Amino acid sequence: MALLDKGMKRRDFLKASAAAAAATAAAGLAGCAPSTATDMAETGGSANATTHQVASDAAIIEGRGEWMPIHCHQNCNQMCLNMGYVVDGVVVRQKTDDSHADSFDCPQQRGCLRGRSLRQQVYNADRIKYPMKRKSWQPGGGEAAHGELRGKDEWERISWDEALTYVTDELKRVYAQYGQDAVICNGWRWAPGSAMFPVIGGAVYNTECESFGCWAFQTEALGMYSHGDHPDLMMAPDKYDLPNADTIVLYGCNPAWSQHSSMYWLKNAQKAGVNFVFVGPDYNATAAAMDARWIRVRPGTDTAFLLAVAYEMVRLDEERGDIIDWDFVNERTVGFTPETMPADATTDENFRDYLLGAYDNTPKTPEWATEICGTPVEDITWYAEMAGKNNAVMFLHSYAASRYLGAENLSQAFMTVSALGGHFGKSGHGSAAIYTWDAGDSGYRLIQHVGGDYGYVDNLVGSPAATGPNRNIEGNSWWSSLADGKYLSSSEGPYDLGSSDVVGDPTKLRANTPVYHEAREMPVNPRILVQTNSNFMQTRGNLATAIKVMRAADTCVSFEIKFSLTAQFADIILPVCTHWEGNDDESWGELSWPSPFGDGNGQKQRKDALLAWKPLVKPMYEAREEKRVFREIIERMGYNPDDAYPKSNYDQWLGYFLGMRVLNEDATKWEPVITWTEADNEKYHASYPAQEGKVAFDQFMADGSYVVERSEGDPRNYVGYRDDKLGIGEDGESVVVADPAWPRPSVSGKLEIYCQYKADNVNRIGLNDTPIKPYANYFVPRRGYQETFANWEAKEKGAYPLQAYTPHYMRRAHTCYDNMTWTQEAFRNPVFMSVEDAEARGIKAGDTVRCFNDFGSMLRIAQPMQGYMPGVVGIPHGVHSVFDESDPENIIDRGGSEQMLSDGLQSNYFPQVDGYNSLLIEIEKYDGEPLVEDFERGPFLAAGIDAEGTAAYVVPGADNGQEA
Repeated sequence: MALLDKGMKRRDFLKASAAAAAATAAAGLAGCAPSTATDMAETGGSANATTHQVASDAAIIEGRGEWMPIHCHQNCNQMCLNMGYVVDGVVVRQKTDDSHADSFDCPQQRGCLRGRSLRQQVYNADRIKYPMKRKSWQPGGGEAAHGELRGKDEWERISWDEALTYVTDELKRVYAQYGQDAVICNGWRWAPGSAMFPVIGGAVYNTECESFGCWAFQTEALGMYSHGDHPDLMMAPDKYDLPNADTIVLYGCNPAWSQHSSMYWLKNAQKAGVNFVFVGPDYNATAAAMDARWIRVRPGTDTAFLLAVAYEMVRLDEERGDIIDWDFVNERTVGFTPETMPADATTDENFRDYLLGAYDNTPKTPEWATEICGTPVEDITWYAEMAGKNNAVMFLHSYAASRYLGAENLSQAFMTVSALGGHFGKSGHGSAAIYTWDAGDSGYRLIQHVGGDYGYVDNLVGSPAATGPNRNIEGNSWWSSLADGKYLSSSEGPYDLGSSDVVGDPTKLRANTPVYHEAREMPVNPRILVQTNSNFMQTRGNLATAIKVMRAADTCVSFEIKFSLTAQFADIILPVCTHWEGNDDESWGELSWPSPFGDGNGQKQRKDALLAWKPLVKPMYEAREEKRVFREIIERMGYNPDDAYPKSNYDQWLGYFLGMRVLNEDATKWEPVITWTEADNEKYHASYPAQEGKVAFDQFMADGSYVVERSEGDPRNYVGYRDDKLGIGEDGESVVVADPAWPRPSVSGKLEIYCQYKADNVNRIGLNDTPIKPYANYFVPRRGYQETFANWEAKEKGAYPLQAYTPHYMRRAHTCYDNMTWTQEAFRNPVFMSVEDAEARGIKAGDTVRCFNDFGSMLRIAQPMQGYMPGVVGIPHGVHSVFDESDPENIIDRGGSEQMLSDGLQSNYFPQVDGYNSLLIEIEKYDGEPLVEDFERGPFLAAGIDAEGTAAYVVPGADNGQEA
């Protein structure tokens, strides 16, 4: 039998491996050949069986432990399955889903390289082991804080009681002395800790849309759909309809690097003969894998490109017809022509005449656009022909292109091009987002929670509206607003329909459509910053200002798993558990359970899968479950923690699974996923009603997942915007074919190529003297391509001629996972640039280069690429900074954070939207000490606890008088 025979059981293979070391090594279950002279000497100079055997292999072979389920939970939003093999309270191995044979109809829920390296996160040297206090910090504010030493001070270990006393005393002092404007939730508004602040006195929050950019704020007003705050989601065709397309357009997408299951579905369509097109500034890994035609578009110029495409569709249709689907345009859209204007229009301008130049004397021709977006004229014309009505095309976008300043009209322009070709509501056609758990297999959820008593009930009142109106700093001005002591607010909360000056009929708009008011200046006085479930110093931009804000505060508190950059600038660090850790054994001490937060109602899992998870190991060191800590803070402040957290984590965990329902095969009703008996209630100390489901609870936990088996022609398969869309009955149980896709949730009930609500709502904010149009119009954006020139008319380049954007990267999800040595070794921390730009600067692959502009300076390793447009730079997002502060006025980040290169510049029209991809920079070969690889630098936190209990924590690169 072949050693890698797919029919061979894993346990049998491991047994065979013990006798055949080479096979074990080939399977990746143990180390490679000897790497040191000592190894070679001990094995007689050869790699024999003993070299490749480790204790954990034997433990699995001998069955001394058990496989237990755990999913990934960290911000890549796919939540794939991992299994941990636990022996004596230690996870010694990981694997992914192998509970059933993999198939297209019933796929395994496989983890990626990040998730399968999670042991390196849980057992990492930079875990925060104990409550820590910055050595020079003292409570009370003022000079006692010694804020100038934040980021480079030493640390000392303290007890939990000391730590919580410091935190609560400082909160009480700041509330009494300054009020809630001085308390800053330096983390996600929906994180567990954010629920604490409204109970104890309020806070100032942040609200923006990092992931979704300009897609997030007008989606449903335009007639599209938002799943919660996830715009344009669940409306693309599912995996069974992808092969029915002639062409699939991937607009700014790179699922190969996101590493979720969409590549499985896309490759299946490719095998069926579907052609692929990729639109973006670089020819990425997904484009290469799909052999896609590359349509080059410079960063932030997509609206100009799409306007030219629409112009060409009009021109080609007038010349020969059969490009624009006039039946669809006339019946299901408003505002393209004078004859299709909506009833609430306040101007006589229509989109077609705008394209032709009737209002600004500038026809939006390919010749006009190519100067801006860099797309060859012939590619624009080709794209317009491809988008015509006689071609079955799916337009699938990610959100990268909308994370630019100047992208405010991108979502409307994207929808308009799709609508002109009639690519809505038909098999083989589509227009929607392709995003993590919804990527490549879209549509309504086949497994979903029906709510009720089992629902996720944490009182996540951390939304700004809960602590008073306008208590949210919007967009990229987070750090600059905190530094300035004031901010502009344009909405009561992130999704508020309660304003009295709503334009149009708000009853026709769903709750995901925001209502803006005139921007109001609000005070903020950051005296205490509490960081939870986030890492704003590595993700919020404007890092130079962030350092100043953190150093100017009275107190900075950080709830942490690892030594993040935000923790580095804190005064009190509180160690919290990973999602692997919990305690269900009273003999171990206080019972705790990992927070179910992050799972929500299952929205971050694939639509046809439910993943199991449970604590694998006891809490490590002195780490505590996060909500337990927040509950104790609330109690110490004199309030009732049940007001924030009314249900235990354990009860939420059980209710989460027992409340899950699956749509049955003939799509007529929802049925329980989990079978639950009275014996289960006794075993798990619960009192849930018995129910008959698809799989017993214990079997589900052993398998690690339940996956709906589907097939071609399954009535549950999906095409977005189709009239016979399935819906849930009012009783929450019955499924009826009575929730048609039309009318849409816009004021008109149609797709709004002209949207009066959009224009009136946005212009009311008053950020821009030039009003935005009701249709997708072009304007010169801030920090866009034009600003790379000192003289646009003469085409003279300026001091910062390169446009940099910040792609997500294989080795991390934002800042998560980036401290794992395996992924650091596999993927460097590069800056990607075109070969032409590198040669012009004398830069070769592997050179240390300095990336800089007026806001900051950082170092990275150069990686020239043939697939980058000249003038375009890619800086993978999320790295941990290593500061060289030898010149305090000109700090160089040797870690290479792109946040050093940005400031607090806001969107042209939407204050909540950030220009994460709008960086103008220059790059030069660095003549100083070259960078070492991340994995050679060592962990960011090296702990040595001496006899007195002092922690000598070393930050590489920091001036702390100790060797790094």
